[in-house]
Amino acid sequence: MTSWLGSLWGGSSSSSLPYNISSDPLSPSTAPHSHGWGIHTATRKSDGGTVTAFKAAKAELCKTPLKTGGGGGRYGSSSSDPGMNQLIPALHHFHRIKRLIHPRILRAHATLDTDYPSDDGSANSSHAAPGLDALSKTATTGTLIIVTEQATPLVDWLENLNPLSSQANSVAVSWGIYNLVEALSFLHTQAKLAHGMVCPEAVFVTPGGDFKLGGFDLITPLGIEDGGGGPTPHFRSYEAAVCPDDYRSPERIGQRYDVLQQSAPVHAIDCYSLAILIEYIYSHPNAGTNGQVPSPLKKALLRMKNDAPKLRPRLQPLLKCPVFDNPYVKAQMFLDEVMSKPVEEKIMFLQNLPDVLNRGVLNENVAIHKILPLLVMGLKATAGNESAMSQDVNRREVLAIVPLLFQIAESYLAKTPELFQRHITPLVPTLFAVNDRGVRGAVLQKISLLESQLDKQFINSSVFDPMCSGFTDSSGPLRELTLKSTIVLVPKLNHASLEKLVRYLVRLQADPEASIRTNTVIFIGKVAPNLTDMSRQKLILPAFTRAMKDPFTPCRLSALKAVISCKQYFTQKDVAEKVLPSIVPHLLDSTNDVRVEAFKVVETLMGGLKEESQRMTKDEAERFSAATCGINQPGSSGGATAGRSSGATAPTSGGYLSGLSSWMATSAEPESAGTTSKPATTATNGTSAKPMAQKPGPSAPKFLSLSLSDAQIGVASKYNTNNDSGGWSDEDDIVTSQAKDSGWDDDQNDDDFFASFESNKPTTAVGTAPMKSGLSLTSKPAPHMQSSGMKLKKQLKPAVKKLPVSSDLLQDGWDDF
Repeated sequence: MTSWLGSLWGGSSSSSLPYNISSDPLSPSTAPHSHGWGIHTATRKSDGGTVTAFKAAKAELCKTPLKTGGGGGRYGSSSSDPGMNQLIPALHHFHRIKRLIHPRILRAHATLDTDYPSDDGSANSSHAAPGLDALSKTATTGTLIIVTEQATPLVDWLENLNPLSSQANSVAVSWGIYNLVEALSFLHTQAKLAHGMVCPEAVFVTPGGDFKLGGFDLITPLGIEDGGGGPTPHFRSYEAAVCPDDYRSPERIGQRYDVLQQSAPVHAIDCYSLAILIEYIYSHPNAGTNGQVPSPLKKALLRMKNDAPKLRPRLQPLLKCPVFDNPYVKAQMFLDEVMSKPVEEKIMFLQNLPDVLNRGVLNENVAIHKILPLLVMGLKATAGNESAMSQDVNRREVLAIVPLLFQIAESYLAKTPELFQRHITPLVPTLFAVNDRGVRGAVLQKISLLESQLDKQFINSSVFDPMCSGFTDSSGPLRELTLKSTIVLVPKLNHASLEKLVRYLVRLQADPEASIRTNTVIFIGKVAPNLTDMSRQKLILPAFTRAMKDPFTPCRLSALKAVISCKQYFTQKDVAEKVLPSIVPHLLDSTNDVRVEAFKVVETLMGGLKEESQRMTKDEAERFSAATCGINQPGSSGGATAGRSSGATAPTSGGYLSGLSSWMATSAEPESAGTTSKPATTATNGTSAKPMAQKPGPSAPKFLSLSLSDAQIGVASKYNTNNDSGGWSDEDDIVTSQAKDSGWDDDQNDDDFFASFESNKPTTAVGTAPMKSGLSLTSKPAPHMQSSGMKLKKQLKPAVKKLPVSSDLLQDGWDDF
């Protein structure tokens, strides 16, 4: 039966609990004064919230004897009784803690005895664990598990206090003692029980600084007939072994339980123990009081330690001690009671809390672990309810919560992303869903905090999309605040969100509010680097041009400044054709600031245009140089060089004609070489020198090359009487229109071509008088030419002009030859 129920409840382990308990304890169960309980960290499976788990193996408890006997050091007696072990006190505590509920008592969220997994604590529960009157019958093979709120043992808390913060530590200690007095007062007046083990091991401290009472190993009624007289038999049997002697009153040390039964009030034994505990706390070096009990408490402690149980005072009046009258205690008290306070009083307190936090009255732990949960709970109950928000009092409460929420998030949670994600992130969609301008404005003012803590996907879906409703709101201030807040989100917006934003920016440029139009221009200048090339082309230049025509002076001025910030996104052609034409009119703007800025912009842009013009000129020169590479080299034949005038430079066509003449000379060379004719030379006085006589011979002369000077290229000629190009032009590639009939023609045969080289007379040099009309260049034809039937035609040498530097003419180069 037990095994079947164990499987139904998830087995005999902690897996059946809705908590994940760490296997490594913070404090092992074998540590001194642990009473057999190991302390573990744990988290809720539902939301990951941190809790504390206490685990004790019953088999180990049975093996650990309790120390008993006289003596009386602070932590108990020096001897042990093998017949008494830790199991029964641990079971007593296990059953009591889950039934005692009070703000000052350690709250148990769940308990589990793995030997009785189906026990729910009710009387009708099947297979229930034995009760307090039959603890000895409990099975001893399983594990006891208690899951409580997050808490730290008092001893550890005192050790972790900052010794340099004495003032903060002293008020924190006073608040803790206040909590213990309230907890014991509840037990004495409401539960009619005496704790019986008020000592450091029974006190735990929450992260929010609250002291919680635990350690219910000896809790008992007092002064009531129970069959044994006064305290219960369990108390009488175990109190000497469980409670340290220092915290036992004189009647307990003397085992005079009849005094407690007959005349002692229920608070008598706890009043004495609390006085000793207060002295112990203030004696700690980190308590902030230099090891001394505050003066207002000294007299009270003396009364609390009275040897006569009847003379020990009740604890409730101790709360009026001046030591508890400080801002920290008052703020903590209001936080504990805020949910029961009137709404107006609650709103006033929430509005004052930011100043309380800024002044350091409440520390970081209080803000995170006490104030923040209250704010989250209030927002979920009110902000998420549309009908509740329709009431003005609830709306004002939310308006008081939101600034305080973001102050805590910015001051304390931003450095711990896990806490921010747990507490703040789930509230963001709720806050943006609230249809209230005040709430929306409070959220937008902290948009930079959200951007730094939220991921890109969440920002696009849960922040930017609902935020866009502010662009079309009827309230001008909200539209402007929405615009200013969006600039923070731009780096994390995806393409779709950016396109959506561009449409809203175009719309805002026509906003009736001049300040919104101005801020829109500034916004566009800042957002331009994040836009795509297409979006920039569509947005920035039209937007700046439109803003420059705005009648509002700051808008025009902002547009001019934005042009400079975005100049890298304009091509130089756009600058010349579009940007400058829109800026130049403002050189004479009616406002001096605009004129000054316009001149700065024009000067800046003109500098870029000058650089572009110089670059274009350089590119043109490089292209021309590359196209004419190798064309300006002179002919390699010595005859061609000698045939030129000494003062003339070889035109660009010399290379071609030299190569052509070399080919013709090779083709026309006879088998037996004849005497080569000497080229003409030029006299130093500029006149033509007398040519050397040619040796007669039967063979044709050997033509080495034909230079441009031989053809009188570049020399004035009677045949170039017109004022046209006189050389090769686009209309006639080789000869001028006047010389077409006598030039090289595709219809002519080779006889006509070679006839132009018949003459062996010297070539007219540059600078000599032109030939008279009717003179012809003839020579005796070579014998092989006559025998072959070649006809030599009188050929006029056309004048050829130098090619102009033009990219259009460069296309007809020499690559085809």
